[in-house]
Amino acid sequence: MANCRQCGAKLPSFTFGEASPYCKTCRSQRSESTPETASTFPSATGVLLPPKVDDVLPAHSIDEKQTPGTYLLLAINIIVFLAMVAFGISAIDPDTTKVLHWGADYGPYTLGGQYWRLITSMFLHFGIIHLFGNMWCLWSLGRLAERLLGALSVIGVYLLTGVGASLLSLSWDPMRVSAGASGAIFGIAGALITTLYFGKHNLQPESVRRLLGYVLRFSLLNLLFGLKGHVDNMAHLGGLVTGLLIGLFLARTFTSSADEQDTRRRKIMAVSALVLLVLFVPVAKAKAYSVEFGKGQDALEHDDFKTAIPHLQKYVAARPEDANGHILLGSALQQAHRFDEATQEYERALAMDPDNPYVEVNLAKIYAYQKKTDKALVLFKKGIPQSEDEDPSAFYMYATALKNAGKLTEAESNIRKSLQLDPKNINAHRLLAEILTLEGKKDDAAGEVKKVNQLTKEAPPDHSSK
Repeated sequence: MANCRQCGAKLPSFTFGEASPYCKTCRSQRSESTPETASTFPSATGVLLPPKVDDVLPAHSIDEKQTPGTYLLLAINIIVFLAMVAFGISAIDPDTTKVLHWGADYGPYTLGGQYWRLITSMFLHFGIIHLFGNMWCLWSLGRLAERLLGALSVIGVYLLTGVGASLLSLSWDPMRVSAGASGAIFGIAGALITTLYFGKHNLQPESVRRLLGYVLRFSLLNLLFGLKGHVDNMAHLGGLVTGLLIGLFLARTFTSSADEQDTRRRKIMAVSALVLLVLFVPVAKAKAYSVEFGKGQDALEHDDFKTAIPHLQKYVAARPEDANGHILLGSALQQAHRFDEATQEYERALAMDPDNPYVEVNLAKIYAYQKKTDKALVLFKKGIPQSEDEDPSAFYMYATALKNAGKLTEAESNIRKSLQLDPKNINAHRLLAEILTLEGKKDDAAGEVKKVNQLTKEAPPDHSSK
C-alpha cells in the first residue's frame, strides 16, 4: 500500500472517487490550513483581469493573421488542459498532486533535477476558471505585444518571464505547488510597459499614454489582488520584473531595420536565457533543503525509512519552524520503531500546531506502547474525535491504554471498533479476549480465542528473514 504524502500513514489500496495521496486527516488539515504558507500545500497563480486593449487601439489595428504566436500559446495551454481532463483530472477543482504529476512547479522536484518544470508549469492550470481568466489576459496582451515585437519575441518573452516568475517563487517559498500562465502574462505586461515607454514606434502618443495606463493598472491591481490567499504573488512579481528588464532592451531595437530588429531581438532572448540560467544556480543552492524534503518524502512512500530519515533530518535542521517537517520525520521514525526520537519530533510539531489530530493520535500510540497510559489517554480522547481517518490501529492502541487504566467497558468498545475496520487482525481479537476475561465474560472470551486460533491457521506463513 502507498503512504500518505504528508504524514506517511498507510493509505487504502483502492478508493472510490478521486484518488488522493493524502490520508483523510491530512486532507482535512490541508483544507483548513492557511494557504500558501511555508508548506507543501497547493497554490495557483491568480485569475487576472485583462486591460481593455481594444478600447485603446482600433479593432482593425490588430490583424489576427499577424498574431500567430499568441494563438499558438493559447492553443498549447488549452490543449494541455483538455488532455488533463481527458485523463481524468477534474476540470473544476483538480487534485493538486495530479497537476504536480503533469509538471507543476514544486521546489523539491524542480530544484532536485526536474528542471523542465520551469517550462511545463506555465502551461498548466488549476481548473477551468483559472484557465479562462489567464487565457483572456493572454489573448488581450499577447496580440498587442505581438503587433509591436513579432511572434518569436512574444513566445520568447512568455517563456523567459515564465521562468523568471518560477525563480522568484522558488526563492520565496520552494515548498509550494504552483502552476499557471499568469507569471508569464505579467512578464508580457512588463515587457509592454518598458517597450511602450522607451521604444520609438509608430503609435500615436495618446494611444501610448492610454495603453500604458491600462497595462500599469492591470499590473498594480493584480499584484494587490495577489496579496490574497491561493495566489503565488511572487511568481507575478518575478514575471513582471523579468518582463520589464527584457522590454527595456527590446525597446532599443525599434530604431533598427527590420532584419536587424529580428537579429537583435534573438540575441536579447539568448542573453536573457543565459542570465536566468546563471540565476538558477544560487537559487538551487540556497533552497537545497527542499530537495532533502523531496528525497525523504519519496523514500518514505517506498517504506525506505533508513533513507528517508537522514534526508528529513537535514530538512528539519534547515527549517525547524516547519511543523510538517517534524510530522513527516516523526512518522518515519515511528515506522522505523525509533519511538523516543519520534516522540521528540511529534512533541515539537504539537507545540507549533496544538490541535493537529494526526500528531495527537500517533503520539498517543507511542505513549500507549511505552505504557505512559495517562498521557496516551489524554491525546486519544482529544485526537480521535477530530480525526476523519478511522484508523484501526488507533482504536487498538486506545483500547490497550484503557485496559491498562482499568477502564474495561471503554476498552471493549474501542477494540470492537478496531475489529469492525480490520476484522482479521489477530492481535485485536487476542486483546478483546483478554478484556472480556477481565470483565468476567468467559464464554465471549472463549469465542475470541477460537477466532484467534482460526485466523492463525489461515494466516500465510511468515517468510521474512531475521
